[in-house]
Amino acid sequence: MSACNEILNRLGEFIDGELPPTVRAEFQDHLNHCADCRNEFHHLVGLTGSLAAIDQPPVPDGLWNTIEHRLDGLRQEPGIVRSSRRWTPTARLATAAAIILAAGLTLVGVLSIDRSAQAADINFAVLLDGLPFSVDHAFAKFLSHNHGRQTTVAEARRIGKNLSFNTPQQLPGGFVLREVYALRVGDNPGVAARYERNGEFLAAIFHKPVRAEEFGSHRDYPCVVGKHRGHMVAVGQWKLVHFTDPTTCHCLLSRLDETTELPPIMAAVAPRLRESSTATDRIEPRPDHPPGGN
Repeated sequence: MSACNEILNRLGEFIDGELPPTVRAEFQDHLNHCADCRNEFHHLVGLTGSLAAIDQPPVPDGLWNTIEHRLDGLRQEPGIVRSSRRWTPTARLATAAAIILAAGLTLVGVLSIDRSAQAADINFAVLLDGLPFSVDHAFAKFLSHNHGRQTTVAEARRIGKNLSFNTPQQLPGGFVLREVYALRVGDNPGVAARYERNGEFLAAIFHKPVRAEEFGSHRDYPCVVGKHRGHMVAVGQWKLVHFTDPTTCHCLLSRLDETTELPPIMAAVAPRLRESSTATDRIEPRPDHPPGGN
């Protein structure tokens, strides 16, 4: 990876999870060693989280029809000297964008565009990439990427009525519930919960099982927690552990030991995990994430 200028010019792509895995790994290594670029990364992540918390203004009814009529009128109005250049789709789009901005749409609407085909997948790279720097910013970025908004436990239960999960006020080990969030994973609802224990962070994420999960340059491995089989991604001391039942993927982000501390927490948040999946069962790699790579 070249100079800091290239890193800074593409930080937005890195934060949005748009870089290829090899380039993402180079970015990660650079940020680990460059304090200036790391500080800029923190600033952008915080800015993105702040923008995501702003309510998006509604698009006025009939806006696109108005844009089309205005564009047609500009081309047909008498007395206007026409350029020899034709209105290309790019030019029409640029003019439409200017009209939208004039109508009062904000940058938040642009940032909310989903570029990762979430109808089929869920992108955890935006969470994992930020863990070495700030778990709070990384989690905020994940929430923003999945249209997260803070809600109540009761409302989360209603939103996730087709999911199997619990968000108790206190988890085994003394973790206390701080916030609950409603998510949108592709076309399906999801739920996330943030817990703390004397400043120690733990998050639980619940969503409908998807075809594939995106982990970027991070490796996903089969694992066993208690009596249950799952898969795990480790980033330093942080571990993102996944357990799936027929209706729900349960994801736990923490620094806890998966053999001793995590099993009772998993049982508390995932009530329907099948006891038949024991630690002696053979672990089969998932087709989309074979051991040792993505």
